[in-house]
Amino acid sequence: MTYQRLIATLAALLLLAACGPADDNGDNGDNGDDPSADAPGEVVSSALERDTDPDVDDETFAALTADNRDFAFDLLDQIRGDEEEENAFVSPHSISIALAMIYAGAKNETRDQMAEALRFQLDDDELHPAFNRLDLELDRRSEVELEEDQQLDLDIVNQTWGHEDFDFVDEYLDLLATQYGASQRLVDFINDYEPVRQAINEWVAAQTNDRIEDLLPEDSLSDTTRFVLVNAIYFYGTWADTFDEDMTRDGEFTLLDDSTVDVEMMNEDRSLDALYDPEGETTAVSLPYAGEEMSMILLKPSSAEDGFLGWEEQFDREHFDEVVGSMESQRLMFSMPKFKDEADYEMSEIFEEMGMVDAFDDCDADFEGVTGHPPCLDFLSLYIDEIYHQTFVEVDEEGTEAAGATGVVGDTPTSAPPSVDFNRPFYYAIYDHPTDSILFLGRMVDPS
Repeated sequence: MTYQRLIATLAALLLLAACGPADDNGDNGDNGDDPSADAPGEVVSSALERDTDPDVDDETFAALTADNRDFAFDLLDQIRGDEEEENAFVSPHSISIALAMIYAGAKNETRDQMAEALRFQLDDDELHPAFNRLDLELDRRSEVELEEDQQLDLDIVNQTWGHEDFDFVDEYLDLLATQYGASQRLVDFINDYEPVRQAINEWVAAQTNDRIEDLLPEDSLSDTTRFVLVNAIYFYGTWADTFDEDMTRDGEFTLLDDSTVDVEMMNEDRSLDALYDPEGETTAVSLPYAGEEMSMILLKPSSAEDGFLGWEEQFDREHFDEVVGSMESQRLMFSMPKFKDEADYEMSEIFEEMGMVDAFDDCDADFEGVTGHPPCLDFLSLYIDEIYHQTFVEVDEEGTEAAGATGVVGDTPTSAPPSVDFNRPFYYAIYDHPTDSILFLGRMVDPS
């Protein structure tokens, strides 16, 4: 039995520290009856239950997902920066959710800077319910009826940890519970920050099938830490139509400097949704996962002579939307490399470059909506200390033969189909079509 597998795991985390040391302490509670029972600390949450039917119209929802796609390309541009020869792989979806949760408590200039960096344009009474609707819709992907031996799992979870004697605004905890399904766990950061760090890492590993094992590095927490917020996302999907492992061949991938590296190239002759126009700017192919509501979209310049770096400078959300909307089913001779990639980011400097400055300053950060206190009060106020972000992705032929028996039997052209080879640098997105959401976005310049 052969399998095609894509596993992508990510956890994005915010560390928030108090604006000064404290001298209170206490004992940790037990795990309570929270669904994430392995998490450290006693659960304390709003008495309100999650809103499972948010009142969000389609226009508002489309505005949120468009803003999120804008942020996705802004973020990738900022991460790649001057590192032209580096791969990149992020989950803009996870980061948007994680920062939206702390944005809910931001005020004044801190709030304005966060909104600009994250491309948030909706008012709070629309933004958070729209994120709730998005999360609830994505949660249904794992419920789609599949063919025998196909598989698609998408798990997204939010969790916060707060110091046991630190004040949090009740209305803020209500919002986390009703719109993000997040509870808070009480821990003793002052005396036990290292055991708590290890326990949080173990919790993240459990949520991501052990793909993210050390999200919080040593010395990332201290006795001034007061609040840790985590979003973790785990995705596993088999292709709707599997690749034939016997068709995988050793091949060459051309790097940005025109040198080559040896890679394993997967090859197929099949009908796919694609945009193939040798005279256009972009060539793109959509590879559907089981259930065909999600896919991996691969994008590259149509002509190698046009140059990848110049192409990506012009590639933005509007062009991405145009490409996705222009795809049509056609038969292709298609090839792409097998690859595995992982990344580890500390993102405070990245967001400062994007204009989110005050949130990281111990006296300028205004999260009064979280604590009930204005900025720069020792023991009482909060600021963001660091944002950690890790990703993992693997693409190969694993999948079931039963799933690979469909999808290539549509057209039977009488002439040879065009050949689309992703043997030069390309972008790739894990994309949810019903919600128009980019869950993961990557830049592959060296699959070796």
